[in-house]
Order: sequence, then structure tokens, then C-alpha cells
Amino acid sequence: MLASMTPGPHHGDTEEDLALLGRADVFEKLLETLRTVRKGSVRTVVLSGPQGSGKTALLDLFLEHCSAVARGVRVLSATGDEWEAQFPLAGYSQLMVTPPLRSAKDHGRDNVRSADPVGALNAAQVANYASTLNAHLEGLQLHGSVVVAVDDVQHLDAESLHVLAFVMRRLRGKRILFLVTLDPTQAQLVPAGVLAFLTGHQVSRIPLEPLSPQRVQDLARRWFGIDLNVTAAQEIVRHTGGWPEPIVELLGELPPETWQTWFSSLPPSSRVRGRVRSLLNAASPDLVAVAEAASVLRRSAGIEEVAHVSGVASVMDALDEGHRAGLLGLSVERAPSVVTFFAAGSAESVYEQIVPGRRIELHRRAAKTVQLEGDRLGHRVSATPGADEALAAELEEYARQQALVGAWQDVSTALFSASRLSGDVRAGNDRLLRAVDALVGSGNMAQAQMWAAAVDAMAPSPLRSSVLGYLSTASGQNHSAQTQLEMAWRTSNPQHDPVAAAQVAQRLVLHGVASWDGPLITRWAEQAMSLTKPGTPAHIESEAIYGLGLYAQGRMSEAEASYRLAFEHASENAQKQRVQMGAGWLALRLDDAETALVNFEAAAPTEFRGGSLRISLWAEAWLARTHLVLGNWDAAAATIARASVRLESSRMPLIRPLLYWTAAELWSLRGDWERARYYVSQAAVQPGTYRAMQVPASLARARFHEARADYESALAVLQPLTELDPWTDNRVSFWPWQDTYVNALVMTDQLDVADSFLTAFEHVRRERAVPSDLARMAWARGRLVAAQGDSDTAREHFETALGHLRGLNRPYLRARVSFAFGQSMRRAGKRRLASSLLRVARDLYDSLGAATYVERCDRELKATGLDVGNLPDPSDVLAAVTQPQIQLTAQEQSVAELVAAGSTNKEAARALFLAEKTVQYHLTRIYGKLGIRSRSELAARFRLSD
Repeated sequence: MLASMTPGPHHGDTEEDLALLGRADVFEKLLETLRTVRKGSVRTVVLSGPQGSGKTALLDLFLEHCSAVARGVRVLSATGDEWEAQFPLAGYSQLMVTPPLRSAKDHGRDNVRSADPVGALNAAQVANYASTLNAHLEGLQLHGSVVVAVDDVQHLDAESLHVLAFVMRRLRGKRILFLVTLDPTQAQLVPAGVLAFLTGHQVSRIPLEPLSPQRVQDLARRWFGIDLNVTAAQEIVRHTGGWPEPIVELLGELPPETWQTWFSSLPPSSRVRGRVRSLLNAASPDLVAVAEAASVLRRSAGIEEVAHVSGVASVMDALDEGHRAGLLGLSVERAPSVVTFFAAGSAESVYEQIVPGRRIELHRRAAKTVQLEGDRLGHRVSATPGADEALAAELEEYARQQALVGAWQDVSTALFSASRLSGDVRAGNDRLLRAVDALVGSGNMAQAQMWAAAVDAMAPSPLRSSVLGYLSTASGQNHSAQTQLEMAWRTSNPQHDPVAAAQVAQRLVLHGVASWDGPLITRWAEQAMSLTKPGTPAHIESEAIYGLGLYAQGRMSEAEASYRLAFEHASENAQKQRVQMGAGWLALRLDDAETALVNFEAAAPTEFRGGSLRISLWAEAWLARTHLVLGNWDAAAATIARASVRLESSRMPLIRPLLYWTAAELWSLRGDWERARYYVSQAAVQPGTYRAMQVPASLARARFHEARADYESALAVLQPLTELDPWTDNRVSFWPWQDTYVNALVMTDQLDVADSFLTAFEHVRRERAVPSDLARMAWARGRLVAAQGDSDTAREHFETALGHLRGLNRPYLRARVSFAFGQSMRRAGKRRLASSLLRVARDLYDSLGAATYVERCDRELKATGLDVGNLPDPSDVLAAVTQPQIQLTAQEQSVAELVAAGSTNKEAARALFLAEKTVQYHLTRIYGKLGIRSRSELAARFRLSD
């Protein structure tokens, strides 16, 4: 059981709490099944999962519940065993022992574990034994329900399995639950007929799923007192498959400080080491040789490669032996097939026991047989225990070639190896610095940050400053990045080493993007491109961003031309990822969201062509935003869920606010306030970070407050953006917050401020009109003019806004405009027009799953007083239940509903787009009509109606 392997619970948790971690839903299914059985039904349930998945722990907990909590339940239990499986009826003999009720520790574990060998049973004998068991169970269930539990059913003897299946198929109308656990990786050990029954429609199957990284974090904190970061939790899941037993072993055996730093791999647990050692001791020399070769080759362990490295002539015979022993086998999931180990940690255990001399020889053989250049070099490095400048030079050249195609993780790996093999300290440090720089380029911030102290301790140099500045930029540290990068440029020598200087300039380009400073972007991009040839990394990466710098200065046509040229220069490799991502940004902002979608989807994957995780995550963050804009909200949610896992493991704060802005807005609009608050908190940043972090972080909070009709809070968040992210004749803001700001001003009755801001914004010089920008300005003006009392002019502005959106697939923006239009017309007394517009908004919001605004549309429609179909009306229910002769107006009904639900007058006014005095007027009339005097009495009337 899980508790037996752990040091003890923390924070008041019990052993039951920890056994149920990640399994509470399964346990509840078992309890529900037991309740059904106790009403007079027979049920069969199979808990399936591989070794270490927690099947036995869950079964024990359930049996303990049956004994200690569920009165009147008798338990018969048996446990399968590989050795006992040779004895016919060994399992049957366990089930036929019927002690009085006792604790789960006694169930099955102390029962008779053997039976005399009686030879194979014929069909008649099976039927006889089944009849005896059937009568035994029927007799027991007369006095209460019966649970028949079999752990590790795949190791039960065949005769007992046939008897058990015979009984299971025939029992009807009895209070009996058959509960068995099965390892699906060993299901072939179960007789075919029995397996067909256990996997058939008559049986409920409950597969145990691996623990998620979040569950692993909970387990580590609550059971071991260890606070795991997301990266460590994900690595544990990757290493163990997410199964509880090996997770608990690793957390219990490794020092707590292990999890606070980056680690390239995890060691096997002592249990896995012992098992592998036992298997190898019993294995033939050929199997040992094949296992050693596979542990050296890892992902390159094809049949031919294993044969060459191991020297074994008949690899398949050894694989058959290894498969029977449960050590390794042949995976056919990939082409070509590869030799793989069954249990997590087995490859590491085999590799550990290879003596150093043989290990070096095996790596030398591997270097001669693997196909990929990176793998060949890796094996040569592993076969070289000391300095080797010639090999270091080869690694450096390989890194240079990989840099040309943007495979930065491969660059980093090669340069770290070259650094270790360097005979000269200065050369080794130079290679180490460039390895860390490549790590940042790949997006592997967890490992890069581990090297930050070592880099900082090195002698000052342009490369050192550049690496520290690059690391600071990717970490979102604006001022530190600027200081280090400016130092790197001042101390560089473009004439002597133009490539190094260009790299510094390119880092300043990224700094400019994060600052959203157009002149800074274009200045340094031009500098980097002037120092390098097209096709080199610094040139490509600068060219990929250059168009954004042009757009940030309002030079739209030049920006578009820049990306057309960049695509002509980009090769079909990982470097194209950067051009696609930058072009997607521009396309999204210029209302070509469909093209943006294509580019972001192409830039996001890195599995097959390598590339940068940072660029991939940036693309996914904008991809989620694009889905939101286009109305594909389920796709947006899926993108956020997928990207957030990689983002948290990357430790890359630069991109977090961008992704979580969309997440916070999405879940606020869908009414999932707990999830929305979580993402608002995840998007939060510290003062002094980059503008590209601060603006989306502010918008995440503003959209949350706006969805809750808390316009004062939204305004407080948006106000600083007028200085942080201004839109002027020479500077274009990338983030569309201006209409939201005007709306917040209008809704808080700051009409003069709204007019001043909007007028200035409308008069900003623009090279070309962007329809969605025009729509936002028009609806903001319509909202303002309506609040000023000119409903006819407001209508013109709103209609202009909708006209700008005609032909664009923008359901979300169209819903926002239609809702504001309808709300404004309702306030102006144009009820039929308002009703028509609000229905359009409601339908759009409903199609998006925006429950928050569907509800607000319903409330506005009620306030029109027109026929609103099947919309719910609590106030009408109230009147019918309590005082049917009293009729509230539509406006009074809406006010009463909000106030009874706990809204203040100000909150009700904001939600209904009314003056606060108007709400008080309606409330006074409501009190008079209903004969009440307080808000509490009004709330009580609503509770009475429920």
C-alpha cells in the first residue's frame, strides 16, 4: 500500500487521503457500485493498470471501507501469484476460506495460499467447483452483501479463473460484487475465454490513469513536505510514466535538494535496480549483451544497431528471452522498430552496472553504427573520458551547422560537450557561454538559469554580457537586460568580429520587441543584418522581427513588404518558424486573422524540425488569441491548456501574461470565475517588467472586472496604459484596449475624460484603416454619445461599427458591439430596436459559450418589457407566488432581481447601464408595490419564490 512506502503525511493528511490522491473519482465509482449491489444486483468491476499504478492500494482501501464502514458486507478475497499459478485451484482455496469480518490487512493476505496439485480439471469438474462456490456465495448473501475481491487476477491459476468466470456469468439478482484488478500489460496470461468475459459488455472496466504533474506536486508536498516546481513534476511523470509506486520511491530516496535544480535525467529507484540486477543475474550472456547495447543506444536501438554493438548474432532470440522475463522487448510503434525496456528506470539500471571499460567500448561501437551525426558525436563524447581538442572542434563545427537551421537544443548539447573536452580553459569557457546562449535560444530556460551563476562568475567580456542580457530578456527582466546588452555592444568590435557583434544586436532586437519599441527594433535589426549575410542565424532572426518594428511605427506597407521578403529568404527548416511567428503577429493586427491562424499553427510545433521553444510558445499564445478573435473558443481553451503545460515547465515569464490574458478573458466570459481568477493571478507581473508583459497582464484583470460589471476596478487597471502604451502618430499600440478604456470611463460617468481621450485617439494619423480598429472607435463613440443623451447620433456610430465588421469573421467583437448598441438603445427608450440588437448579441454570445454575457443579455431583454419568449423571469415568479395582483414593470423587475441577489445600487446601475439615482427610484417603487421596506425583505421574497 502507498502508505507503507512513505515517511508519513504532512499538513494533517491521512493515509487514506494519500492513497486516494488522483483516485478519488475511482473510489467513488466503487462506492456507488457497492450501493447498487446492496439493493439486490450482481456487478463485476475490473480495475486495470500496470504495476505501480496503485491498484492494490485502492483495493485494500475499498475492502477496509467494506469492513469498517459498510455494515453487513462480507468479503472473500484472493491474491494472484506467479508461483502459485502452477497449482490448480490455489485461488479457489483462498476464496473458500470464510473468516468472520476483519480488517483489510487480513483479507486474502492471511488466507490459505496453496492447494494440492490436482492436475488439469475437465469441464464437469469445473462445473462442480463452480456450483460449490455459487452455493457458498448465495448462502453468504442471505445475511448481507458479499464482495469477492481478486488482486492480480492475471496471476491466478487457470482452473480458479474458469470456476470464477463460470459463477460470474450465472449469478442473477444477488447482492454480490466481484472486484478484480488486472495488469493489462500481462493480460495474455489470462485464459482467452475468461479474458473475453472480463473485457465484455457485462463487466464495468475502470482504468487507472497516470498522475498528472499537478497531482505529483500535491503528493510531494502533502506526503514528503517537498515543494516541487512544475518542471521537476513533469520530469518525474516523464521518467515514471506517472505511476504512483515509482514516484513515491523516487521522492523518498533522492535528497530533497535534487528537485530544486535542473536535472537532465533521474536515477532508477533501488527497487528497480534490484529487480534489474536479479533479471540480469538469471539472464543468458546474449540477453545481458543485448540489454547493455540497448541501454547505450537508447532511441537508436534498432535491431541492426543492437546486433552490431552487442556482437550477438541472434538478437531476436535474446529479445524473446527478455520479453518473457519482463525486461525488454521490441517496440513497433515507430518505424523502424526499436528495442525498448518495459519498466521506467530499467535502461538506467542496466547502464549503471556496465563496467567503465566495456561502457567506453560499447559507445565506440555505437558511434560507428548510428546514422545521425549528432548521435555519433554523442557516443564519441561518451567514449572520451579526457580532453580531446580535435573532437571538441568537430562538435563546434556541428553546432555551427545546427545553428544555421535553428536547432538550438542540438547546438547547446554539442557546445557543452565541446567545453568539457577543451584542453584550454579560455576556449572551454567560450564554448560554455555559447552553450548557455543556445539554451536560451531553444527556450530551455530551466537549464539555462542553472548556469546563470557560473556565467556571472566568469571574467567580463562582450559574450558574457550578451548571454546574461539574453537570459534576462527571456526571463522578463527589462532593466537588467538593457544594462547587460548595452554593455555587450559597447565592448564588442564589429570590425574585428562582426558575427559576435551581430548576435548582440539581435539580442537587442528581442529586447525591443519585449519593450514594443519600434525604433529600437528596426535600428538593431538593421544593424544585425548589415553585419551578417542572409541565411545566418542573426540575420534571419532579425529579419523575422523587423516587420513588427516597422508596424510599431505605423509603417504598415513596409512591414508587409518586409515579411514577403523574409519568406523568400527563409529555408524550410526551424528558422522559418521565426518568420511565420512574426508574420502571424502582423496579420492578426491587420485583420487577416485567417492568415495569422495558418502562420501560428505552422510556427507552434517543434517536435519534428527542432526550433525554439520560446518561439513555439509565443506562437501558441497568439494562436489562442486568434482562436478567441475568430470565435473558436473551444480551440482557444485547448490551445491554452496545451501551451500552459509547456510554458510552466519552461520557466519563461516573458510569455506568461500573453497566454493567460486570453485565458482569463475566456473563462470570465464563460462564467467560470474560479478558473478566471486563477489565470488573472498567473498573468500578473511585477513593476519594471517589459511592456509586452505589463499590457496583457493589465488586460487580463480589466477583462475580468468588465465581465463582472465592476467598471471602477477595470478603469483603475486600464488608466496606466494611457502612459505605458500610448498610440500616437509615430507609435502604434499592438494591444486593443482603447475601446475598453472608453467604455469603462462612460460606465463610471467620466464622460468628459472619455470624450477627450477618444477624440485624440480618433485624430491619430494612420497610414491605412484597419476595419476592426475603426469598429472599436465607432462603438466607443456610440457608447459615449448615447450616455450624453443623443441616441440618434449614437445609433449612427453603432451602425457604422457593425458596418466595419461586415465581411469579417469576428463574432466576439460583433457581439460586444451589438450588446452595447442594444443596451444604449434600451436606455434611450427604443425598446424594439434594443430587443432586436440584444437578441443578436445573445445568440452570438450563446454560440461562443459566453454564459456571463448571455445572462446579461437576458437581463437587458427583460428590461425592454417586450415579449422575451422563454427567457427566465424570477421577478414574475415572485409576483405570481406571493402577490399575483402586483405587476412590476420590466425595468423594475430587472432592478429587483439584481438587488435581491445582493447587488448594491451602484452595481445594479452599472449592470443595467442606468444612473444610480434611477436605480434608487425604481427600488422605491418596488418597495411600495410589494409592501416592504428593506433589501433583506426583497431578498426574502425571492427566496420564498424559489
